[in-house]
Amino acid sequence: MKPTVRTLLGRDDLALTLLTDAASLPAHALDAAVPWVHSSDLADPAPFIEPGQVLLTTGTQFGADSGSDDPAGFDAYVARLAGAGVSALGFGTEVVRDGTPALLVEACARHGVPLFEVPYRTPFIRVARTIAELNAADANARQAWALQAQRAISLAALRPDGLGATLSELSNRLGTWVGLVDAAGAL
Repeated sequence: MKPTVRTLLGRDDLALTLLTDAASLPAHALDAAVPWVHSSDLADPAPFIEPGQVLLTTGTQFGADSGSDDPAGFDAYVARLAGAGVSALGFGTEVVRDGTPALLVEACARHGVPLFEVPYRTPFIRVARTIAELNAADANARQAWALQAQRAISLAALRPDGLGATLSELSNRLGTWVGLVDAAGAL
């Protein structure tokens, strides 16, 4: 199973905290597959990310003085990320700021972008490595399944009732009904 934002949030070893209200997010926002995690403190990282990615930031682009926060700046930033198709934004705390800016939380809620806090003790590379490892495990599991299915179907074809056994094994492996239609259109 491909990793999702929910997968990341569920990992106790990462200690991530969702800051946007899950109920206010678009349906399945936390369940979208995450192909990669990228980190950037650029004011506009959108040209450098691909849809589905999780973006991590320490907020350097917003400055350290929370008194100088600009609501329009946070909104424009999150709008660019939403437009680029990010699946979530992670904010690393205690590097530039002690906590996640409330204006960023509000902007993410407005644009339907899940926002989670990354505590100082969780390096960004650990978050990225977790997604890479989970994606690799998913790919390996899919390949193993395909090889096992191929072997089982090949062995079924060697049985005396080869065609019927092959269709039965294929149906069993796919977990659904399988039929064969001949050239005349007969089942």
